[in-house]
Amino acid sequence: MKKWEQLLQPLTFRNRTKAREIDGRDPFEQDYGRLISSSPIRRLQDKTQVFPLETSDYIRTRLTHSLEVSYIGGSIGKSIEKYLIEKKELNQDFKGQLSSLLRCSGLVHDLGNPPFGHFGESAIKDYFKEYFEKSEVKLTKQEKADFENFDGNVQTFRILRKLHFFKDEYSFNLTFPTLASIIKYPSNSLEGNKKKEAKEIRNKKYGYYCSEESDYQEISKKLGLNGKRHPIVYLMEAADDIAYCAADIEDGVKLGILNYETLRRIFDENLKANRDLLEILDKMHKGNDNKLSDKLSLTVQQFRVETQGRMIEGIVDCFKKNYVKIMDGGFQYELIDKSTGNDIRKSFEALQTVVFDNKKIMQTELAGWEIIYGLLDIFVPATESENFKAGGNTKEARLFKNISSSYRYIYSEYNKYDNEAYNRIQLIVDFIAGMTDTYALNLYRKLKGIRL
Repeated sequence: MKKWEQLLQPLTFRNRTKAREIDGRDPFEQDYGRLISSSPIRRLQDKTQVFPLETSDYIRTRLTHSLEVSYIGGSIGKSIEKYLIEKKELNQDFKGQLSSLLRCSGLVHDLGNPPFGHFGESAIKDYFKEYFEKSEVKLTKQEKADFENFDGNVQTFRILRKLHFFKDEYSFNLTFPTLASIIKYPSNSLEGNKKKEAKEIRNKKYGYYCSEESDYQEISKKLGLNGKRHPIVYLMEAADDIAYCAADIEDGVKLGILNYETLRRIFDENLKANRDLLEILDKMHKGNDNKLSDKLSLTVQQFRVETQGRMIEGIVDCFKKNYVKIMDGGFQYELIDKSTGNDIRKSFEALQTVVFDNKKIMQTELAGWEIIYGLLDIFVPATESENFKAGGNTKEARLFKNISSSYRYIYSEYNKYDNEAYNRIQLIVDFIAGMTDTYALNLYRKLKGIRL
């Protein structure tokens, strides 16, 4: 009980304005309120989930995906909270807070993803691996690794901590538990990024840049994390897995990429613990005869509800069984990997491979890679020039002025990291990673003279 009291402390980097007397929200609901109307959240509506620049309003964007993760996370939180209160692991006074925290975490978990999804991430990584080979910019090994291993999850922590200018340098001024809940890999870029060679899950990737490392250390110390994952991270990660694996297939069916025969065959090949789902799938599909011309889409929507329910049950059960290790930071797996719903997830992943191999998707992803790489190649070399901030009519000065004013203001007024070369490059990454798909496409066309 004392451990959870420490983990859920509503500490912030700056004291908050006192809430009104009528305000009955818990601290994490207050965090949600600070986030929901902000521009970084709104920009998610034009960022790729799976299908870049898709014109159909049915298909999920990062925003609709994040809302689904938020709800699923809150649902899981309710179940875990009930269990903990019954076992007297969580004080009754904290009722509702786990669910609120997971709703907030789910809303923001993809906030730092660049335009064009994972291909955008790949373009940023590839660019800096090549750039640092030929550039003489003075960065430490860790500073270079921050950019060479760019990750949307790490950028999310930076946005929440520094990049939303509303009042001052504290960005949203969120609570420590909310900030900790999105750090899946609490390591720096040298300790982390070990991938399959990592002995601990925290070292598979990384969780914070050099510029926010001291911030993370303070959060870790105050919440008693000792450099390990916050227990809420396991649940947020599971909610994300449950949301996207089923939803990607639903969208793939709507776009005509998947048919029923492929769907059923792949489930037949992968289902083990949940074999009865095949019969349920067949009954659903047969029951939708003569109801709609698009009956497969209806079947998949219904099947998503059934499969997500089972995966949620598996996650809650797995959390209970591994509770001690999770609380000690010793659980080295994703919850879904050890849950009874893992065969469902594997079935969906096999179907995702079919969807992702669609030629139209691949072509748009490749175009997105070229756009992100191209924008970096326009802006990053300019940071090495003394004219970059100097004003006047030089190319470098004009590129600096083309960066969004809010990013320039934060960079000029609040950037306290002590390597100016690093700060300049980070300014460019902040700007480009924060773009929507459409904005990135249009800016690239203008700066390349393709369309004015």
